[in-house]
Amino acid sequence: MNFWSIVSLLCLLAPFRLALPLYGLQAENNMDQLIRQSTFIFVGTVEGLNATTMKSVKASDATAVVRLDKLIEAPGAPPDLAGKSITVQLRQPGSLRVGQQATFFTKGWLLGNSMAVIEMGHSLEMQAPSVQEQVSAVHQQMADEKLQSEMATAVAIVSGTVRAVHPAKIRHIGSEHDPDWYEADIAVSGTLKGHIGRDTVTLLFPQSDDVMWHNSPKFKEGEQGIWLLHRNQTRLPGVEDQYTALRPLDFQPQNQLERVQRLLKSTQ
Repeated sequence: MNFWSIVSLLCLLAPFRLALPLYGLQAENNMDQLIRQSTFIFVGTVEGLNATTMKSVKASDATAVVRLDKLIEAPGAPPDLAGKSITVQLRQPGSLRVGQQATFFTKGWLLGNSMAVIEMGHSLEMQAPSVQEQVSAVHQQMADEKLQSEMATAVAIVSGTVRAVHPAKIRHIGSEHDPDWYEADIAVSGTLKGHIGRDTVTLLFPQSDDVMWHNSPKFKEGEQGIWLLHRNQTRLPGVEDQYTALRPLDFQPQNQLERVQRLLKSTQ
């Protein structure tokens, strides 16, 4: 597999939507906005203006060839990506000069014998370590927001230990997508949200690894953690009004207890 085939595995080709962040990173909230919008962040040096590395991209005053000096955010990128030259569609033509180094906030555009990205913004002054710290902080904030949203829909949140796991007495649906329901009996050590009223709670989970259920948490005896319990997460028969935790975020490892408590407190 050649270099650009590997790059094609990256999550850089999310559907492009126009986004107009304020240019120049003049305020911290603008920086946060750029990070949220970008899928590919790097430090690069401008090698050419009105230039391109791809025949399918017409050179214009809005295109530049930029050498990738340091990757800051490029999930799954191969280690030899640094040093490659790519095409950048500039957010603001005329904003860069040949030889300038900048931190680029971009989204994927085209892949072929090279790569083209769409600039959301850039900074001429920020150093890579500082940007990396801010990217990490914003991504943590985004993860916290996603977990908070999931916690808000849970009817109860408990910490504890799986006491036993056994097949549920629910009829199979006769399909390749049969969830193969199992029950997990959880010895509750703490109730973080809602009211359980007992020291053991039973939840259903799909033991099947079918594509429909592949990402749903599976549990085993002795496992410790935090469960975001829901009711009626699925309309399948036999599951009505029973506790489930079907989405990946519905189970958190025990070492996330302080984080869960903090996020719960911040929403109260």
